[in-house]
Amino acid sequence: MQEPAMPPTVDLSSGGPSAQDEPTRRSRFGREAAIAIGGLGLLIGVVAAYVVFSAKKMSTTEVPVVAAQAWLSAGAASTTPDAKPLGPSDTTTGSSSAETTDSGDDTASSTSPDSDPNTRHGALAPGVAVITSLTRLGLSMADAHALITALDGVFDFRKARPGESFSVRIDPQTKEPQYFRYEVSVVEIYEVERQGNALVGRRKNIPTRKTLRRFGGTISSSLYKALSNQNAGPSLTAKVVEVLSNRVDFYVAQRPGDTFRLLVEEESLADTLLGYGPVLALEYSGVKSGKKRFFRYESSEEATYYDEKGISLPRSVLAIPVSYSRISSTFGMRFHPILRHKKFHNGVDFAAPPGTPVWAAADGTVRIAGNYGANGNLVVLDHGEGLSSCYAHLLRFAAGIKTGAKVKRKQAIGQVGNTGRSTGPHLHYGLKQNGRFIDPLKYKIRPGTPPIGKDKTTVAELMRRWNAALDAMPIRPPSEPLIAQDDEDRVMGDADGEL
Repeated sequence: MQEPAMPPTVDLSSGGPSAQDEPTRRSRFGREAAIAIGGLGLLIGVVAAYVVFSAKKMSTTEVPVVAAQAWLSAGAASTTPDAKPLGPSDTTTGSSSAETTDSGDDTASSTSPDSDPNTRHGALAPGVAVITSLTRLGLSMADAHALITALDGVFDFRKARPGESFSVRIDPQTKEPQYFRYEVSVVEIYEVERQGNALVGRRKNIPTRKTLRRFGGTISSSLYKALSNQNAGPSLTAKVVEVLSNRVDFYVAQRPGDTFRLLVEEESLADTLLGYGPVLALEYSGVKSGKKRFFRYESSEEATYYDEKGISLPRSVLAIPVSYSRISSTFGMRFHPILRHKKFHNGVDFAAPPGTPVWAAADGTVRIAGNYGANGNLVVLDHGEGLSSCYAHLLRFAAGIKTGAKVKRKQAIGQVGNTGRSTGPHLHYGLKQNGRFIDPLKYKIRPGTPPIGKDKTTVAELMRRWNAALDAMPIRPPSEPLIAQDDEDRVMGDADGEL
């Protein structure tokens, strides 16, 4: 093989290389070239080995999962608006002892994947389908589809939300899924387990503690604050207002110094408050409203509240469109928190955490679904006969909500947000009749009726029992000086500058 031509000899007066030095120079150049090539090869090998090692590590690293029991620690309180540790005042007194569900405890299942090295963990990311999330764990499309199908009729994955965690245990020989766990919340967990050649799905039983709680107090500035001072979760205020709204006009009748007493079932897991059932019995006594009591009775057909005279409470034909923590602003004139002047407020503001589902108040057709300036993300529904409802400041729209779409009563249409001219997460709910805004909380109230048939005797006995329980309940004095409030802040709490 012919040698590559070498550069000509350079003869410089300063003593550069001459023709006699050529063999020595060529030999030295060859050795240096060989060393350089060898070093380059070694460097390439090291880089290649690092890339292979990193790829392998990335493919096997497990994403941490938050198991149900782990959620009971410091972070548990953030899983629900009501989830906060119980305080000293949360003890049950009298004959209303704690009652625990009797469905058995299988939380320590032998199939739990938490410490299994063959288990892979993940969590739903925004905009990523569940089946895609499973295939990213290494499952085939067929196996991922089989796991989802095993929960047909048990859990609807169309309701899955970002952040929900899951885990899959794989057979190391067959590489087939043996166990699948999907966690919606600390008490809502679904499992799929292989039984022979079949995958069988079920909802996991998480026993919770249900306790009859008593709250009695005096309003110094708002019902919301009075209940909060007794370690009540924020959703309890909304449940009380739902009972009172058609008989006690909170928006004009509530006054500092008014008192209340109520009984409600509280649900908890370990020391974590999960939420409340419906209010069972309630007393509200005020200077303007007078003293009123209400009792819940659940017949075979529906649940109804009755007053002291045995007449059911009036009810609106429209559904309240969100599970709210409090009403932050009512219908009518108010001082606008951003524009800083008196302005007519043409709806009701329901304060709720961002992402809380919002649903249609009645059957209808979507007339508007888009961003409309100060309204932010807005949905307007046409219910026919000149009636329409408006839902403003939404975080996002539900799937399929677009102009012309048909919706059913209580169908999800979006999520609570803080878009547009808004200074806090809430739903602005407006109602229009024949082109004019009206108070949504006073639309078409159905009159109350007495119980009939065998329900009459049952309701009378229930009222006797709950009346005795309310009479025996102490009322706490106010925890702070009585504070008169502006009309916009009356009701459940401060407006917090929300629209």
